Amino acid sequence: MEGDVSLRRKRRVARGRDRMRRALCAAVVVAFSCVMAWTATPLTLALAQTGSESPNTLPETKIAPAPGEESSSPRAAPERPAAAPSEAAPEVAAPEAPPPSPPPLAHKTTHHRPAKSFASVSATEVEPAHARIKLKEDAWVFTRPTKSSKHVERVHAGKYIEVTGTTRYYLRVKLKSGQEGYLPLSAVEITRPADKIFQLTSNAPVLSEPSHWGKKLSEVHKGHNVHVVGISLNYMKIRMKDGVEGYIPTTALE
Repeated sequence: MEGDVSLRRKRRVARGRDRMRRALCAAVVVAFSCVMAWTATPLTLALAQTGSESPNTLPETKIAPAPGEESSSPRAAPERPAAAPSEAAPEVAAPEAPPPSPPPLAHKTTHHRPAKSFASVSATEVEPAHARIKLKEDAWVFTRPTKSSKHVERVHAGKYIEVTGTTRYYLRVKLKSGQEGYLPLSAVEITRPADKIFQLTSNAPVLSEPSHWGKKLSEVHKGHNVHVVGISLNYMKIRMKDGVEGYIPTTALE
């Protein structure tokens, strides 16, 4: 009987201990919950206020310079206060556009044609003349006073040909067919011999050739006598007292 009583007592003691342990654990859990609830409430309120003012941003922090670095580091420029939204920026008048410049004046380009030399003009100019001259050699008559022009007819030595004019190097001649052309001076005996004394009726230049292209050699004067030694177209070949020979126009002897 005593053994059963002690066994029951032990069981009751064990059960009591279990209840105390459970009660103690429950009390500890309740106390821990209260402490957590008490400490979490202010933190939750602070986070709620911070989140409502500037969500997703960290609180502004400033880094203070070290005691020895404040003088060496440049100071940040003070921030300009932002303009109030109600104040409108003053309107700046746009600069007036300069008046359009006048279009540039068009410069007329004058093309100067090269002036023809006197020699090229005078070489083809025809001085009127009238005579019949004997050919001293065979030659071609050309359409113009140049050997590069076309041939008109070939004339032969010993024949006479009618001269109607003269250029610097050619005679203008008239053929039996009535056609005119140009014959080289070298093909004819342009000067016929003569031996006469004439008295000048006017002043006249003495030329090196029997044409107005000749160079002036001297001058003879009205009233003086001249010795004519040849006749060449519209010119007389004279010999002066100093022996110089040249040509004077026949009009000076009329």
